[in-house]
Amino acid sequence: MKIMHAFGTRACSIKMAPLVRESMKRGHETLILYSGQHYSPHLYENLFDDLELPRPNYDLKARGRTIEMGARMLSEAGKVLKKDKPDIVLTHGDTFTSLFISLAGALSLVPVGHVEAGLRTNSWEPYPEQICTRTDDACSSLFFAATKKNEADLISEGQPKDRIFVVGNTVVDAALQHAELAKKKSTIMTELKLEGEKNLIFWSVHRKENLLHEHRMKGIFDSLLELKDYKIVCSVLPSTQQAAEKYGYAEKLAKAPNLLWIPCLPKYTDAIRIMLDSKLILTDSGGLQEEASSLNIPCLTIRYVTDRPESVRVGANKCVGTEAESIVKWTGKVMEDEAFAQKMRDAPNPYGDGKTSERIIDIIERFEGKLERWETKVVE
Repeated sequence: MKIMHAFGTRACSIKMAPLVRESMKRGHETLILYSGQHYSPHLYENLFDDLELPRPNYDLKARGRTIEMGARMLSEAGKVLKKDKPDIVLTHGDTFTSLFISLAGALSLVPVGHVEAGLRTNSWEPYPEQICTRTDDACSSLFFAATKKNEADLISEGQPKDRIFVVGNTVVDAALQHAELAKKKSTIMTELKLEGEKNLIFWSVHRKENLLHEHRMKGIFDSLLELKDYKIVCSVLPSTQQAAEKYGYAEKLAKAPNLLWIPCLPKYTDAIRIMLDSKLILTDSGGLQEEASSLNIPCLTIRYVTDRPESVRVGANKCVGTEAESIVKWTGKVMEDEAFAQKMRDAPNPYGDGKTSERIIDIIERFEGKLERWETKVVE
């Protein structure tokens, strides 16, 4: 079969890497379409090398504001899909890339398979991710849901039951595959002088609904400055740095002795290595919530709602909002109360067993020649 893997952000590159490898391993004609949504070397070139992924067959080089970026994705992806005519194009998650490439696929009459389908909060937040994931699902022919909740939400919206599959999340595949590799080859702990650090926290905040609001970011940044008893590695995306500058925190954060305020690590193995030695992950990232569960690391989510509620239900994760008082309180609870932290570490992983990619390719192979989603009978 001819399988096209379409993604364009750092997180989706990580999560789609096991799928690309599984597709190639089975001898399928495997194409990578990269939208260019993340394009700095830190978030693209160095990451591909670290993941040992082949460079994309197509890079759409989408740039600019969202609407400009989306227009280019639609136009250029449409040309690629018309030229290559893949059996299926796989999109991922809830990014702008998933929105626009799935739409290009559906309008080009190329079946779309949505990996990580059915993420729902029944809220405007996370914004714009809820818009993106719902659009992708509206365009899809196959739905690869990570959990039973995702499946139930899709069914409640009227999506066809016989095309929805609970397969787990590919992030588990990626995290487990790279954890051992990270222990063997990453030297980041030595480079950052973190060896032997007993009170380490890994931090990453970049959701738009947080970055857009000064009062939210003020609470988040103030909490970092208040948590002086812990060493916090801040993996900083460009948009987070811009927010720090806009709201007047950039210099204070860069100089704070308890913080390592560094650009987002280009190597996934380095990020995993730091996480493995951390007692806590503080984040608003969806992917990091899943990775924390997969690696048995307590997670506090700096949001009011999460589209990964499964990890909250099992006790591995907790939403703490954006107020400094709440973030500081719950961070202290995890870091100082060993019994509480151990309970979070012992929580079962609701996102799968590391074999999600195998299941997805199995399902695609079963649907060969039957991927289109036209109705076949009158439903009474």
